[in-house]
Amino acid sequence: MEVDTVNNLLAVESRNQTDTLPYFSVIDFEGLTHIDHMAAEAKEWTLEGVQGDYLILKRFGDYSPIQAGIQIIHIPSRTVLCTHLEYIIKEVYTEYIVARHRLIPSGIDYLIHIPTGNLMVQHIPLAYCVRDINYPVPYQGQVPKFMQTIDFTDQLWLQPHRDLFLWSYHTIQGSKYALNLSISTKTELLDSKIMLNDLDKLIPQPYFTVKDYIFILSGDKMKISTYLV
Repeated sequence: MEVDTVNNLLAVESRNQTDTLPYFSVIDFEGLTHIDHMAAEAKEWTLEGVQGDYLILKRFGDYSPIQAGIQIIHIPSRTVLCTHLEYIIKEVYTEYIVARHRLIPSGIDYLIHIPTGNLMVQHIPLAYCVRDINYPVPYQGQVPKFMQTIDFTDQLWLQPHRDLFLWSYHTIQGSKYALNLSISTKTELLDSKIMLNDLDKLIPQPYFTVKDYIFILSGDKMKISTYLV
């Protein structure tokens, strides 16, 4: 799963359980689907990133007989913009990929212009991609009084968000677990909600946030839920 925080896009890779062929989907934060379960050309391709109208795929090949490669897909037309075989991604920047050729000695970098797919060797100024992705962290302090009435199990996570605080934790439901989210100020609890239930085990990372959006992956990793804080 990869996120474009500038254009509010979420790219997801899934695998067919029988032949392990990858499928790619792209949705925006409002739930609009831009690519729906598009199959890759071969099972060795995997998701590298999403940037505006372009989906970036890579194929490993450093120490295997599998041929390395980089592929860019134009999302609106669902077509392959370019495929550069034998090239390996070093870093992805805004509008450019820095790559190296698998058979050329290290020290020689190439640039791939993402909107056109053109391969070039000249050096130009590059800008890092904006990554406004945040995660809750395990809370190690004294539990506030308004949270002490909640019978949570194991770990309590905390994430400040603007003037609010997001608390996430598991509760026990019979023989299962539930993932909960509570919102508070510094002094009082405002709201609580069960985000996932019927879990067989605890989730090690409850969610991530982009801007005002919360993204939660289901326990079987087959469903993504989005909430607006």
